[in-house]
Amino acid sequence: MKFTTLAAVTALAAASALSPALADPVTREEAKAEFHQSKADAVKSEIQKEDAQAEADANQADAAIAQAQANAAQSSAGELKSEAEVAQNQANESKAQADSAQARADQAEAQRQAAIDRAEKARETVKNN
Repeated sequence: MKFTTLAAVTALAAASALSPALADPVTREEAKAEFHQSKADAVKSEIQKEDAQAEADANQADAAIAQAQANAAQSSAGELKSEAEVAQNQANESKAQADSAQARADQAEAQRQAAIDRAEKARETVKNN
């Protein structure tokens, strides 16, 4: 804005400093009109700059919100992953306990069967004597 205004003022000063032919009323009016148009253009440019800055600020705020949401989602995902790992470890421990219990059950079944076999053998021995 300042540059455009400065250019218009410089143009007016140059126009009045030149020959007397430029000092006629039509030339002065044209210079004034150009000066006022330049000021209007400068104001319009300033408004456009402010609008663009406001839009950029709004977009920056939106980006910050989106980043915060992404960070929260990533944090939640990390927490869920940790919970899943704990659950997996608990499941692995439960499976190991179940495998151990199954091995003890198998051993107890073998001992039971051996006891039954001994009992039948003892009955046969008693029956034969």
